[in-house]
Amino acid sequence: MRKWAWVIVTFVVILIVGGYAFSRHQSIEKQYHLEMENAAAAIKDKNYTAAENYFQSALTRRNSDPTATHRLKQTKTFVNGMDQLENHHFSASKRTFQQVYTIHNGSEVLNDRAHQQIKEIEVVQKNVTKYNKTLDYARELNQAQSFELSNEQLDTLFNTKEFKKGYYTSIWKAARALQKSNKTGLAQTVIPDVADNRSSSQSNAAASESSTNGTSQAAGNGSVSSLPKPNLSSSEQQAANNYSGSNEFTVTKKDTELNGKVISQDQITKARQELGNRAGQFSDQDVRNLIKEAGQKGISVTDAANNQ
Repeated sequence: MRKWAWVIVTFVVILIVGGYAFSRHQSIEKQYHLEMENAAAAIKDKNYTAAENYFQSALTRRNSDPTATHRLKQTKTFVNGMDQLENHHFSASKRTFQQVYTIHNGSEVLNDRAHQQIKEIEVVQKNVTKYNKTLDYARELNQAQSFELSNEQLDTLFNTKEFKKGYYTSIWKAARALQKSNKTGLAQTVIPDVADNRSSSQSNAAASESSTNGTSQAAGNGSVSSLPKPNLSSSEQQAANNYSGSNEFTVTKKDTELNGKVISQDQITKARQELGNRAGQFSDQDVRNLIKEAGQKGISVTDAANNQ
């Protein structure tokens, strides 16, 4: 009798322990699946820190679980790629995102996002190259003292919607600094013979009071600027009225260069001095064209103007 009693007691204990173990296993499995579902929801909401915590918690339910392990690694890799992109390390970020979708049994959501980020980075890299090329050319024009043309190049950047994105902050700051330099350069530009022209105008004005035959010689050598309109002879006025120079709003890089080098403001000024009183008939771009023709044909700027 006592033997049967011990058998029954042992059987009951086994049932209790087995039932507890099974119940605990079921509870752990339930918690594991719940953590994995919460992690997936967090990824969908782009709450990657929470997703990492859920995956780590799932691993406490199932030690070394391959799915939780891989997706935790994938999430950390994706976050690393985003940090690199935010710091404008485009090449490194691209390589990191490529690792995201190579991780076995990873999140399809992260795979898709990694592909999208790579496409965006490729666009950004192309834009960086293009914007830097425009900025470099604007710098060349600035160094050649062609400040207005340099600003025109910068305007093509500032008027581009894409250029305002945070990816291009360093280029944007450099462009603003160059624009400020151009503004300073324009403010400090001194037109040759302006002082002589003003002095001549004053002398001629005084002379006209004592002689009805006095005429104004204030036109100087024909330098053009935004200064008050100078006194012109009838022939000079007629020439100004007949001006038909090309406008400068469609100037291309090729139009501003001679033998691959930007035509500087000093070259334009010297050409105007050579043209003398005829200088007022030509815009800056017209003068550049004369300089280009003279250089290509081996003739003087005056001869090039006579061929017009």
